[in-house]
Amino acid sequence: MKISGISDPILPLTKKQKCASNIVLGGLLCIAGVILVLAGTGVIKASARDIAAPTVLFAFGLAVMISAIIAKNSISMWIAGVIIACGTTSLLDVTSSAGYANLYPIYIAAPGIGCVFSVWFAEAKFPQFKVMAFFGVLAILFSLGASGVCGYGLVCGLLAAFAGLCAIYGAVESYLKKDKVNNA
Repeated sequence: MKISGISDPILPLTKKQKCASNIVLGGLLCIAGVILVLAGTGVIKASARDIAAPTVLFAFGLAVMISAIIAKNSISMWIAGVIIACGTTSLLDVTSSAGYANLYPIYIAAPGIGCVFSVWFAEAKFPQFKVMAFFGVLAILFSLGASGVCGYGLVCGLLAAFAGLCAIYGAVESYLKKDKVNNA
């Protein structure tokens, strides 16, 4: 499959791999169900309503991650990273004093976190690192406002400057690629 000029072969799962992946998914969802039942009956001192989202997100994210490892599939690994990042945000909302108003930058970082997971199986590593850096910087900038370190007026100015730097980088990168093609 061609993605942005990069070939990353995605092979179908064998019958054994599909079976193993489905068993893992079923097992993790059973564990999530038991956790939620225990919370619902008071055995675990947490509200089933509060822990439902992180429990299911972690179960599904781990299942996708294990399936991706079995298949050595970078795209599925990226999806697992994004789901686990979202599950972590939900878990932190429930277990810490920080609310979503402070935690939402993790959602902004999620595509970069997905790249952290997928880089191990990706054929081309540099594009993964560029995405990690891009979404990492965005998340850091939004974290400044979410944490109260500075106001959103300053954050918007920093975002505009970052957008300008990205535009300059894109223009130079595009020019240099064309130059290499023309000189070849």
